[in-house]
Amino acid sequence: MDAGQVVGVVTGAVLVVTALVAVVAWTGRRRRGLAADTESELTRLATQAGSALVRADERTRLAEDELAFAEAELGTDGVADLVGHQRRAREQVREAFHLNQLLHDHVPDTDTERRDWSARIVGLCRDAESVLDTLEQGLAERRRAARATPDALDRIAAQTDRVRDAVASARRDLAELADRYTPAALRPVADNPDQAARLLDFAGRGLASARRTLDDGDPGRASATARAAEESVGRAEGLLKAVRDFEADALTAEAALGAMVAESRDELAQARALPAPQRSGAVDAAVDSLQEALDALPAPGAPADPVGSLTRVRQASTALDDAVRRRLEHDGRTRRAAAQLTPALDDAARQIATARAVVEDYRAPVGPDARTRLAEAERELAAARTLSEPEQAVDTARRAASLAAEAATLAHRDIARASHGQHWGAQHAGGRPRGGVGGSGAFGAVLGGMVLGGILDDIGDMFD
Repeated sequence: MDAGQVVGVVTGAVLVVTALVAVVAWTGRRRRGLAADTESELTRLATQAGSALVRADERTRLAEDELAFAEAELGTDGVADLVGHQRRAREQVREAFHLNQLLHDHVPDTDTERRDWSARIVGLCRDAESVLDTLEQGLAERRRAARATPDALDRIAAQTDRVRDAVASARRDLAELADRYTPAALRPVADNPDQAARLLDFAGRGLASARRTLDDGDPGRASATARAAEESVGRAEGLLKAVRDFEADALTAEAALGAMVAESRDELAQARALPAPQRSGAVDAAVDSLQEALDALPAPGAPADPVGSLTRVRQASTALDDAVRRRLEHDGRTRRAAAQLTPALDDAARQIATARAVVEDYRAPVGPDARTRLAEAERELAAARTLSEPEQAVDTARRAASLAAEAATLAHRDIARASHGQHWGAQHAGGRPRGGVGGSGAFGAVLGGMVLGGILDDIGDMFD
């Protein structure tokens, strides 16, 4: 190697080393950059979590003070249902503090743990603040109600008097409705005036109790009693409104019933036009049920139950629709199965004949599995020919064909083994053959030729 070649080799080596150094340096800078980005992100998340935690903790402490002030002003019963909000917020903040402790203890954390825990702290603090919003809103409403209790009591008393005047009107409405509608139709509203009167009596006693409590200097308890009285008046008003709206609802149901009756009569005519075999059973029973529902309708001018009648006729009509549909679907399946039955029986018979020919032609080499499949196929085919239901007969015939095909496959496998000197049961524990069929290698070779020829003949027959 001359001097020029030496210089070239050295120069090339230097260039390679320089390139490697550059790549390593670039990779290191890239890794340091990614690590710096990750650390920056984790630091930002930790700062965000810390700020959220401080804010939520301060709000929780303030809420505890506000709840204590409200309890002193409104009484324990007045804020009892709001205490749970403060407790839940404190539990969420406490869990957030625990996660923050894990982030700052001496145990090293993975980047994934730091990221997940910071996000969890922010989420817990957000949920806690949402709960505190609900708490503060509830306290504000209770204070407003307590301060306005005297005016609220007067307003509820006026509402009670107005609704009590409507009880007598509802009783008169029910008396008039009894001439046009049956007791069963009026049952949903028959007791409404009496129930409304009892609710109004309760509201009156509540108002009196609230005034006494207010005079005793317990506005929180007075406010709670006033709210209960107001709710009772509202329920009484709803019961009386149901009486007023009854006839409008009944007339709507009566109009729908007229259309349903016309539709049902058409359905009855169509169902009765079906051939007798198609009507027998479920369809005839559904026809009778619908006819009974129509016959049970009241005569014109007699007290009626439009809602109940509409429900009964609709249910009977739907049952008839379902019965006719199921019957027609069944008849359609039966027609298709009847068309498929003869080909299915013929296919099963051919498959069985093929499998039987293999067993009868080669006999000894065919093992019990193939023979069992063939016997079961013959039994299934015989059963298919006796079934009166076409769908079942088709399924049975197809099972017979499948079993026969399996029998032929297993028989050919046994024959192929016999052609190699292996009887289906002639393997000893070591896996070596005990000998050819009949104990003669020459006979086995001749049998193998016969078997191979038979297989080829069968294959030819299958494609004829």
